[in-house]
Amino acid sequence: MLLTATLLLPLTASPSAAVLSRSAPAPIQEVETAEEGESEHLYPVTIKSTLSEEAAKKEGAKSQDLALLGLAIREKTIFNVNVYSYVVYADTAFIEKDLADWKGKSAKALGKDAALYTKLLQPNGTKELRMRFCRDVDAEDIVEAFEDSLEPRILSRRKAMQGTKADKLKDLTTFRGFFSLDELKEGNELHFTWHADGTLCTVVNGERKPDVKSQDLAWAMFDVYLGDDPISKAGKKDLVSRLPGLLAD
Repeated sequence: MLLTATLLLPLTASPSAAVLSRSAPAPIQEVETAEEGESEHLYPVTIKSTLSEEAAKKEGAKSQDLALLGLAIREKTIFNVNVYSYVVYADTAFIEKDLADWKGKSAKALGKDAALYTKLLQPNGTKELRMRFCRDVDAEDIVEAFEDSLEPRILSRRKAMQGTKADKLKDLTTFRGFFSLDELKEGNELHFTWHADGTLCTVVNGERKPDVKSQDLAWAMFDVYLGDDPISKAGKKDLVSRLPGLLAD
């Protein structure tokens, strides 16, 4: 379901602006959103990608336009409670070029198409995973859940890599350190941006963390939700539910 949210745009800091701010309402910009039904969380249908630190240093570097592919909910099945909503975005150029073969197919058909998910998990274009918490949770529990999901995926791709297990999981250890907090509160958000060169940009509650350049870690993060063994089969299908409309545009 598409809804509309508004963002207040600050006025420029000048004497005339100060007078205007007291006498007239600030201008508003409408932002189209979609709702995840279980949590009732709203997400923008288009966003600007988080630039990697390397790209940000280049003159003229611009963020890409990312479109919302779908929305899902993570439940703690044993208690049937919502833990967090999660969504996936992809850059519009990737959708138009790399996903053109799926134009005209229904969301139901796309949800069953293994080739589509294989394409989504290739290091093409820019993709972003966002999650927003429905309740307060122990941050350590989330970190352990990440590790349990990511570690075997990374190790499976690094069988031929020389070194110890710790060597193979060095980037995962760095990633784990980004969540050094006691709790993730209701409404807190995590953002993970996967760039084609393997750079993973992480934002925790609005705080930008150092980039990790690891194609294996970035792939594993998205494979948890879009891969052959996702944390939720229903959620995996929901994450491509908006794709038919995007391909029809």
